[in-house]
Amino acid sequence: MNYIRLARSYPDYLGYGMLHYFFSCMGQTFLISTFVPSFVESLSVTNNSFSLIYGLATICSAMILPFAGKLIDQFRLRNISMLTGAGLALACLLASFASNTIVLFFGLLSLRFFGQGMMVLLGSTSIARYFDLSRGKALSLSSMGLPIAESFMPVLIILLIQNFGWSVSWQILSGSILVVFIPLAILLVKGDNPFQFVPQEKDKGKANLDRVQDVSRKEVLRDWRFYMLLPGLIFLPLFITGMFIHQNLLADSKGWSMQWMASCFVGFGMARITTNFIAGSLIDRFSSRNVFIFYLFPIALGLGTLLMGTHPWLAMSYMILAGITASLSGLTSSSLWAEIYGVRHLGAIKSMATTMMVLASAIGPIIIGYGLSHNTEITIMTSILIIIVITICSWIAIRATTANKKLVA
Repeated sequence: MNYIRLARSYPDYLGYGMLHYFFSCMGQTFLISTFVPSFVESLSVTNNSFSLIYGLATICSAMILPFAGKLIDQFRLRNISMLTGAGLALACLLASFASNTIVLFFGLLSLRFFGQGMMVLLGSTSIARYFDLSRGKALSLSSMGLPIAESFMPVLIILLIQNFGWSVSWQILSGSILVVFIPLAILLVKGDNPFQFVPQEKDKGKANLDRVQDVSRKEVLRDWRFYMLLPGLIFLPLFITGMFIHQNLLADSKGWSMQWMASCFVGFGMARITTNFIAGSLIDRFSSRNVFIFYLFPIALGLGTLLMGTHPWLAMSYMILAGITASLSGLTSSSLWAEIYGVRHLGAIKSMATTMMVLASAIGPIIIGYGLSHNTEITIMTSILIIIVITICSWIAIRATTANKKLVA
């Protein structure tokens, strides 16, 4: 099924996924970072102090997520969406009243948990478990919500802060969830719609010859392949979060302005949007398992371009290639577990994997910041070598998975 037919056949389901990806932006680093100068000035804290608070809030959010992730496997999606929307609206409201570091911590914790955590988990899990033969294309369409938000929300937030102040801006975001997100979530998925529930074995399409036996989260933790795939899963959030937060260190080492670095995010966003369409077809044709092996190659090439000199357009090249990898990562990580471990416990498995990714994103700024502040070139070369090792580990695990599926067949 091509993209047009898929969109026409399932506008409500794809819209549901896109809605959650879009509103996850309120808990994503790229949007929260626009408020950092306001938080620092208003609360009289240093940038390092804010980074520490942000990191702790992210870690705490990651620790809670596995417990909440199981709810997706047990209850109706619409009910979980309404609770998540209400929680995110309260998180925005709490952030607007951040008058001290304690309130700031709980505001950031709530934003990270309900936004970056639950919103993405709901959007990706619901699509990955319902769609089978067209899973890649369905994920590529629904996940477009996030790069769309990345393209214009930071500019919108800056305008809101300039005209209404940072506190009122958070309150406006809170109101948008109540007025837009919750009504749409209710409208898109109604009553006993089968999209809301985990598909039973008898409901799975018999035409799908690539079915796998459903595996529980405990069984996943006893599978050696999971630990071979884990480095590939957590590397990108660790690395790219650190690089984005400390892009000023990269800019200083290359002699680039921060204005130019901000402009390069346009290339990053456009690359993500474009790759989403291409990657969806690749996943449906070759499986996310095979695409996952090579998904880090583009950013490795991008890092290679950074070693070529200090020309400003090398930064744009790097950001475009990083955007390609970011898109491949989002799509493959959403469907990889469904292909290997089935969909019955997908919410629990994905929440566990997401927790590890969030933890990685929390320590990324510390590791990458230390490396960039000491030697940019060595940090980049070390990252390329790590990608090569990760790719080999992923290939070994996927090869074992493919061989096992052939034996079962």
